[in-house]
Amino acid sequence: MKRLNPLYIISLFITILVISIFLLNEEKTILKEKTEELNAIQLKAKEYKNLKNSWNNEKYVNDTLDLILKNKIFSNQKILKASTNELIKLKIESDDPKILDNFLNKILNKELAIKKLEIEKRYINLEIGIK
Repeated sequence: MKRLNPLYIISLFITILVISIFLLNEEKTILKEKTEELNAIQLKAKEYKNLKNSWNNEKYVNDTLDLILKNKIFSNQKILKASTNELIKLKIESDDPKILDNFLNKILNKELAIKKLEIEKRYINLEIGIK
């Protein structure tokens, strides 16, 4: 009967140990990547929730628009504002393109759900969604 050489058994255990450590390190890197992806998804979900809340908040939309319209630059311009249950319609008329450009920049830099935007040489027609 042949005996097993103890060096074979030791080399087998060392090989299994090396392979196990290698696989464990791979799984650690995969886990780290998945954790980073989860954190990124959670951050995007929070941003989405905040944007959804601000877009659906009628008071926020009205306050933001009122703040923009009370600006001194727009005080001498013809501004029409009409509100329905789901939309706020704005129309600003001016002969000065700089004023229209300034108004458009202020509107587009806010977190508003713009449903329709019509830009002409002398006026801007805008529909902002509330719900």
